[in-house]
Amino acid sequence: MPKQYGQGCPVAKSLEFLGERWTLLIVRDLFTGPKKFQDLLGSLKGVAPGVLSSRLKVLEDHGIAVRRLYSDHPPRAEYALTPKGVELRPVVRALAIWGTRYLSHDRVLVHNRCEQPIEMAYYCPSCDERLAADEASFRPTHTRAKNGRRRPRRVSQAAR
Repeated sequence: MPKQYGQGCPVAKSLEFLGERWTLLIVRDLFTGPKKFQDLLGSLKGVAPGVLSSRLKVLEDHGIAVRRLYSDHPPRAEYALTPKGVELRPVVRALAIWGTRYLSHDRVLVHNRCEQPIEMAYYCPSCDERLAADEASFRPTHTRAKNGRRRPRRVSQAAR
C-alpha cells in the first residue's frame, strides 16, 4: 500500500504512489514502448515479481499505465504508458540530470550538438520563456470572472 503523507502539496500527493521503490524505474522502462512483464523483470534487476506486479497495478489504478492482452490462449499481457504516463517524461529526465550532476561521477548528460551538460528549466509556452523557480507559483484551479462567478482556469494542452 502506497504511503499516505496527508498533505495537500502536489509533490506529496504525487509521491504517495510514484515514490514507491521501483515505480519510476518501471515508468522509465516503459518510455521506450510497451513491455511484457518478463521484459520488465529482466530490465529491473533485483525487483521481486510480486513487487513488480503490485507497482504495475498501482500505475494502472492511477491511469499512468495500461495493461493490454496480446494473446488470449494462453493469456499474455503487455504494459504501456497512457498519455498521462508519458507526461512523466520531464520528471524522469530531471532526475537523470540531477543524478548525473551529483551522484554519477562516470557519466554526464549532454546536448549532442554542443556537448555541454544540460539542465531542466521551468518553461512558459504562452510567453515562450524559460523561468527561474521564483517566477512560478501555485494558483487555485478556478478564477473569478468579472461577473463574480467561478470559472475554470485555462490550461493549454502543452502544459498538461
